Amino acid sequence: MVGLRQLYRRADDWARGLSRLRYALFTGVVVVASVLAVGVVLGTSTTVYAFSMGVTMTVIYYVTDPNSTDDD
Repeated sequence: MVGLRQLYRRADDWARGLSRLRYALFTGVVVVASVLAVGVVLGTSTTVYAFSMGVTMTVIYYVTDPNSTDDD
């Protein structure tokens, strides 16, 4: 369990170190891959839905910048 926790922390530190644009793009790619994987498991065609979700999440994460450390 300790190894898994360390792996999570390393991945989290890596993701937080990404620029705003790269973080948003990374999130979009993860969303597309996840939705496509669920579609394959369920046996449905989710290609358009996956890419629209990916683009939407990329825009939302870019605009809101969840890694911002500003307390304003």
